[in-house]
Formats: sequence, structure tokens, C-alpha cells
Amino acid sequence: MNKKIYDKPPLSLEDQAVLLLKRGLKGVSKEELVEKLSRINYYRLRGYTYPYQDNSLAGSPFLQNSKWVCIWNDYVFDSKLVNLVTGALGHIEVAIRSQLALEMSLEYGSRWYLDPKLCHNNQCFKENLKELREHWGRSREVFKKHYEEDYDNSYLPPAWMIFETTTFGIVSKIYSNISNNIPAKIRIAEYFGFKKASVKVLVSWLQHLNLVRNICAHYSRLFSRSFIVRPMIPTTKPKKWVSSIPAQDRIYVSICIITHFLDICAPEFDFRRKLRDVMSMARKAQLPSMGFPVNWEEEMLFKEKDR
Repeated sequence: MNKKIYDKPPLSLEDQAVLLLKRGLKGVSKEELVEKLSRINYYRLRGYTYPYQDNSLAGSPFLQNSKWVCIWNDYVFDSKLVNLVTGALGHIEVAIRSQLALEMSLEYGSRWYLDPKLCHNNQCFKENLKELREHWGRSREVFKKHYEEDYDNSYLPPAWMIFETTTFGIVSKIYSNISNNIPAKIRIAEYFGFKKASVKVLVSWLQHLNLVRNICAHYSRLFSRSFIVRPMIPTTKPKKWVSSIPAQDRIYVSICIITHFLDICAPEFDFRRKLRDVMSMARKAQLPSMGFPVNWEEEMLFKEKDR
């Protein structure tokens, strides 16, 4: 089937603002819209206006009583949530890298990541190593320059060095591909609160958080997103957890996972307080779309007590 070619012409900021107003957007002037659209792409903003429009009709007119203040509040709320989650994931990423490099190096030497016998899947091993090498090659870190100036470059650097130049995604893939019978892999899981039988849960959590991190890295819409990579829910619950997960593909489950990790690797981050401050911007009617139960703050996981 032949598809039509997208041939809509570009619109000036003024024309974009007029279009939104003609579609029934209330509570905002053309001048304010022009100012906002000058720094926020029209199609980026569309992700936030979409729930307030009747998208079944031509032109997607705004629903009656839809107000700009609600749309703008959603945008600011989502931006704050993205910034909070980005900061939290940074702590988790550093801890995962550190534990992986430490435990595996102590057991198998500083260049253990070059040994395919430690892995489940040889093809995954090759792909991960290729990306690891590429990230090292592109790095401009001072410690890389020092290594290349002082040491034989025919040998790749130790794990604790090369892992600092790669991505969270590669780190999580490498951990996932390590054979499950390797004690170091189990010790890493135990550090993060998982028993041997739950290593696969940790792997799924890391894969999910990598997706969340990529969304945040591009400052994409987060608060109302449905995630393709859904984390496993542990059958044996962590010491502090929630009574239920209403939706496994919404940001609430990500927030639960992040809170669990931060209690272990960055308790000083004060994530719970920061989360409450951000969530105070959300309307109660929005909570279900994010997977949040109405009484989420009463859950044991989110109460500010010692673990």
C-alpha cells in the first residue's frame, strides 16, 4: 500500500499559536503562546495538549473547559519529575558499575570482561565487548589519556576503568549475560537486596531503568508514558515495598524500584521528600494514568523511616 507523503508546510510561531487558539484553547494569549512555542517545539507540546483534545475529530478541537493552566502545569510537573528521576538514576548507575567492577574483578581478575566463558551467550558477549571498546575509544576522560600515555595499549584497561566510559545499558547487559552460577553475580544481587533466586528480577529492573534513563536523557514525556519494557514484580518482596502495583507499565513501578535502590546506594539523596514535592503538582485525577494508588504516600516504601 502506498503511503501519502507528509507535505504540511512549516508554520511561524504566530501561526502555531493562532492554530491552537482556533482549536479552542482557553486561558492563554497569543503572545504567551508564541513565547512558549519559541522554546518548546509544537509537537513536543502536543504530547501534553493531547489529553485535553478530542482527537477523534478533524483538527483535534480542545474539549470544553480545557484550560492552558492545566496543560502548562502538566508540562512543568513532568519536567520536574524527569529531573528528579535523572538525578536518582545517576546514583544507581554509579553503584551498579562499582559493584560489577569490584566483585567480578576480585574473583576473575581486572580484565574479566574479556572472558566469554563467564557468559551465557557468546554472541551477546561479542556485541557487548564491541560497544565497550567503542565507548572507550571515544572517551575523552583524563584517566584514559593517562592510561594510554603510561601503559601498553595492546591491553585493554581494567574493568573499573573501562566501565566508567560506557553506558548504563551496556553495564546492565554485561551483568545480565554473566552466568547465573557465578558467585560474584549473586553477591552483586545481594548487595542490592536480592536473593540468589531473584537475580532475574534484578536483571529485569536494570533493563527497565535503562529504558527510563534513555527517556529522561532525551527529556521526553515521562509522567503519562506506557513502558514497553516492564519490570518483573518480585514474588519475595523486599523488606520495604508496596502492597500492590496497579499497573506494571507506568511510572509508579519505576518510582518504587528507584526508591528501593536509593535506600541502599544513596540514602542521602532524600528521594522521598523530593518526590512528594514534585508529586504535589499532580492532580488526584492524574494518579491512575501514572499507576499511582491514591494513598501511595501511606505505603511502607514511601514512609521516611529507617530501613
